[in-house]
Parts: sequence; structure tokens; C-alpha cells
Amino acid sequence: MALEEQIVLILYILLGAVAGMIYALRRIFILERRILEMDQKLVTALKKKR
Repeated sequence: MALEEQIVLILYILLGAVAGMIYALRRIFILERRILEMDQKLVTALKKKR
């Protein structure tokens, strides 16, 4: 019985780790998109200034 509880605990820990990685990758993707948008705005602003 204790072995089953340990297996369930390990599975919950692994599930939490995977969920954390997915969340982190999502945040990185969102920040990357914002950086690209800011870069495009800077490029267009510099082109208008010339």
C-alpha cells in the first residue's frame, strides 16, 4: 500500500513539473512576441524619421 502512495506522489510531482515547464514556455513565447512587436515599431519609427 505504501508503494502505491509513493507512486502516486511521484506522478503528482512529475505532473506539476511538466505543468510548470509548459507555463514557463508559454510565458517565454508571449514575451518573445512582445519583443518582436516592439522591434517592428522601432523599425517603422526609424524609417519614418529618415
